[in-house]
Amino acid sequence: MATTIETAPLSAPVHVDIPDALDIFNEAQWSVLMALMDTIIPAIRIQESGQNTKGRDTSTMYLPSSEYSDAAIKLRNAATPLNPTPDTLEAYLAERPSENPVFAQVLKSVLSNIPPSKQRELRILLSILNTRPGSLLLTSHATPFPTLPLADRVKILQNWSTSSLWSLRTLFKSMTTLGKLAHIRSSAAFPALTGFPAVPAAWAGGASSHPYEFLQFHAPDPAKPVEVATDVVIVGSGCGAGVVASRLAGEFGAGVRVLVLEKGRHFDASHFPMSQATGLGSLFEAGGVVESDDGSVTVTAGSCFGGGGTVNWSASLQPQDFVRAEWARERKLGFFEGEEFQGCLDRVWETMGCTGDAVRPNHANRILVEGAKRLGYQAKVVPQNAGGSDHYCGYCTLGCWNGDKKGPVNGWFPEAAKQGVKFVEGMKVDRVIFEEKKGKIARGVKGVWTSRDGEKVQVVVRAKKVVISCGTLWSPVVLMNSGIKNPQIGKNLHLHPTNFVSGVFDEDVQPWEGGCLTSVVGSFENLDSKGHGVKLEAMSMMPSFCLPFLPWASGIDYKLLAAKYRHLNTFIAICRDRDTGTIYRDPTTGRPRITYTPSDFDRAHTMRGVLELCRILYGHSAKEIHPSIAGFAPFVRKEGKDAEAEKKDFEAWLTRLKAHGNKLPVSPFASAHQMGTCRMSAKAKEGVVDSKGRVWGTQGLYVADASVFPSASGVNPMVTTMAIADWIGKGVCEDLKGEGFAARL
Repeated sequence: MATTIETAPLSAPVHVDIPDALDIFNEAQWSVLMALMDTIIPAIRIQESGQNTKGRDTSTMYLPSSEYSDAAIKLRNAATPLNPTPDTLEAYLAERPSENPVFAQVLKSVLSNIPPSKQRELRILLSILNTRPGSLLLTSHATPFPTLPLADRVKILQNWSTSSLWSLRTLFKSMTTLGKLAHIRSSAAFPALTGFPAVPAAWAGGASSHPYEFLQFHAPDPAKPVEVATDVVIVGSGCGAGVVASRLAGEFGAGVRVLVLEKGRHFDASHFPMSQATGLGSLFEAGGVVESDDGSVTVTAGSCFGGGGTVNWSASLQPQDFVRAEWARERKLGFFEGEEFQGCLDRVWETMGCTGDAVRPNHANRILVEGAKRLGYQAKVVPQNAGGSDHYCGYCTLGCWNGDKKGPVNGWFPEAAKQGVKFVEGMKVDRVIFEEKKGKIARGVKGVWTSRDGEKVQVVVRAKKVVISCGTLWSPVVLMNSGIKNPQIGKNLHLHPTNFVSGVFDEDVQPWEGGCLTSVVGSFENLDSKGHGVKLEAMSMMPSFCLPFLPWASGIDYKLLAAKYRHLNTFIAICRDRDTGTIYRDPTTGRPRITYTPSDFDRAHTMRGVLELCRILYGHSAKEIHPSIAGFAPFVRKEGKDAEAEKKDFEAWLTRLKAHGNKLPVSPFASAHQMGTCRMSAKAKEGVVDSKGRVWGTQGLYVADASVFPSASGVNPMVTTMAIADWIGKGVCEDLKGEGFAARL
């Protein structure tokens, strides 16, 4: 076998293959798509006196001098205490997608990751809008969409949002969300107007991570795969993988060879924080936008070295007693209530240095705690996995620049690497290799490694034990590809579906500063007395995380609202979902697809959270309250109004909001927590893995990530994932000892 294996540091850039738009759409279709984007984020200019309306740009909103001046005044007020120049105000109003090549690049990147069947549906839609638009425009227009006046295009989008057809309502949400997201990721005018800085105030140049080296593969004969031998191969590098690798290294040292495979890339802390366009494209699955098949939920998942532990918000919460009791008693997995599992939680807690003692809340988290206490709700500080440091950084969802966040990369892998654990980046594992001898015995994995310059090499890793830790989206796909017939694989998907509420304040809150999520309100986490309910939390205030979920009524309304970013905080109502969905393989690409629709039961809980967040914001003097509920107007305080009358108005508004509800599919639901698709179970027919993480019906094959959760964790799942992985890793060690491997003395 003529192959070369070597290690290399991370000096080379990453090859990113973003297809040309015309690889997905023809010229006419792309033209219609950009016309849609220009409608969602229009250019706004002043209408010159005596200007002829004929032949004007149909993608520009022309305002009379008085209305344009009013918009400019609103922007100037939104930007206080900055004093933007007239040129800055004009540039923000005039900015539009079709004139911004970075917008086009972001758009192509996102659209290249959607399933081929959805690409095909979008091409058909765009062709119809260009040739016979009447049926989709909900008007009598026979004119192609790009040539319609902007006002007519806006009415069409608004009609889609209230259509009786689910498909058109989904189209409205998907297109407006895509337009807002790509705009915020690519806008040059937005940071200039709002003062949003590229790096945190404390940034002094990124520190360096552990000096990882990654195996490199070269195959003279492309038809023959490179073969590598190890004792344990771990597929994935997220929170579960980090703990298992640490457990193995600590137990055996160099006595057991361990190889960690990651399909994403590692970026040193000196690269962090990344820009919004680069970070979301480099660190997240499908650029941070994975939609369920019916468009009702948008899923965000890490896809880089360290997985979710690299991009999460540092929140460290242990599972509640009622969740542990459910798993132990109803699921018959008794160890979850025992001292051994608590020992796993304690080990994880100590290794990451989880504490709330050093937490310095920013504006959003302070408001959540103080506002909740005024209403008599239970609120507490959320410990952070920052080793006890004052981790006052809102940017670390785009990479922790100072290395404080003790996820896999900075907390678990460095010591494992010192003990001889090896790593591969850019390795997409397709399937597990089995020896069919007295059952299915895992003997390694097979996949494709891609170098940083785009070279592809087939690789086979031979191993005695295989640990799948690809996360809830990918772990079931690898098992399906491997020929395991268990019908539970991919089922029991929990997402913690989330709704949003934003508040606008008089003060300059600089929302980008401070820890993302350092407080939580838990008064509503058990609304059904069976452990299902909603938590209230602050969210990351990176503009491309919070602003795309602001409601869209028209392009000018959205631009003016987004400009209030400097005075805005967004909060989430995060539901412990009772009802579930499914992961399955896309028939063309083999990537995971999501079937999930938030149930009426779970939506009622998130709606309760929305109402309570509105009460908290009102009690803390927010001047505007914006639920991310399509078709529902915000509550705006009126200057000089009597307090009692204002309170009455607010309660009436709240009643209307409750009646309006968080209807699907137009109300945005999002998920940053995916769990359960390889469920742990006491019986083979009820799940995918047993109580030690071993895949039912196989030998030597384990799963160790959030996909093994028996049900939703109800809290940010990092600590729970790591503790379960510690338990499973301990079992892997015991199995190795039973096969003659000696633990280090």
